[in-house]
Amino acid sequence: MKIDKKVAAEALRAEAARLKDGDSTDEAWDEKVEELSRLCEAGVSKTHMAFLGTAMLAKAVDPDADLFAIKPEHADGNPRAFSARTLCHSVLVPLSAELGFSLGVTGREPLNNQPYFRMTRLDDGTPVHAGGRAAFDYMVQLVRELDALEDRDDARSALRAFIKIRSEYQPRYVDHDGGHVVDPAALPDLISRFVRDDSERGKRAQAVVAGLVDVFAGSDRVESGRINDPSRKHPGDVCVHAASGDGWEKAIEVRDKPVSSSDVYIFGKKCLDMGVREAAVAMFSERQQTLEEQDLQRWAGEFGIGLTLFYDWSEFVEQALFWSELPKPVAASRAAACIHDRLVAVEVSPEGVELWNALIARG
Repeated sequence: MKIDKKVAAEALRAEAARLKDGDSTDEAWDEKVEELSRLCEAGVSKTHMAFLGTAMLAKAVDPDADLFAIKPEHADGNPRAFSARTLCHSVLVPLSAELGFSLGVTGREPLNNQPYFRMTRLDDGTPVHAGGRAAFDYMVQLVRELDALEDRDDARSALRAFIKIRSEYQPRYVDHDGGHVVDPAALPDLISRFVRDDSERGKRAQAVVAGLVDVFAGSDRVESGRINDPSRKHPGDVCVHAASGDGWEKAIEVRDKPVSSSDVYIFGKKCLDMGVREAAVAMFSERQQTLEEQDLQRWAGEFGIGLTLFYDWSEFVEQALFWSELPKPVAASRAAACIHDRLVAVEVSPEGVELWNALIARG
């Protein structure tokens, strides 16, 4: 079975439009989507949210779709099989962005993640991470209910509930007011309070470091990937392109949990392998112990790389503001705005962004 992408897009738009027009949803499905949302937020994987949306969309377009036969090449001639990955990537992902509802994940191909990447069929017993098992099992239960629906209107009602509930999970950010003047001496304390409030799994610290680096290197030269991104393209969490455009000039590893000397060696080795001559480790945990810096510096010197260790925000802020081309008071205010932009880019929670703006406003 080939789900028509154009028809699927029209169905999705139509249900979103009905919501805007005030049409009601099935309260039972509202509750089910909300419960899966809760389980995904509490677990380690939100991809299950995207799969449920894909299954709902397929059923809303063609009630005959076999919602378990998600890979036609493994369906043994099942005429009701469909490509869930294609439907998700081609229709659900782009329209979720346009229509303003969250799939829980931000990549263009959510179903290219585990466990869906390895599956031949939804119920084929593919291993699921223990932290995401509750969400996965509940999602499969919901898919069984969907699969049993025979009326297209019932399927569309479920899809409408999905759009409604997941619209409430879509981050909506408040813009930074660039008119605030920030005292350079106060900036490290503001940052410390902000990061201590909620780490958000390291997102806040990484965004702050990237924003500070923007101030002296320029945002066009600075790259900061997603948290725990396994990308092989970047030597560190925050990296600075060489001014010549060839390779990396600096790489910074950012941690708001304790770092060991072995962690530093591993990061330094990665920088060596990728040709980075200046490496830094920013360690902002209140439980961080002072490392054996002499040994680390001796090791770095043997390989011809520079290694800098930062233990607190005051050190890092001082360096960033000093090396900026702007006067320190101007650079501090510029840093506040750059940090705001980086917070949004790494998808810190809207509450986190609002807190940052409030801290800067109060000075």
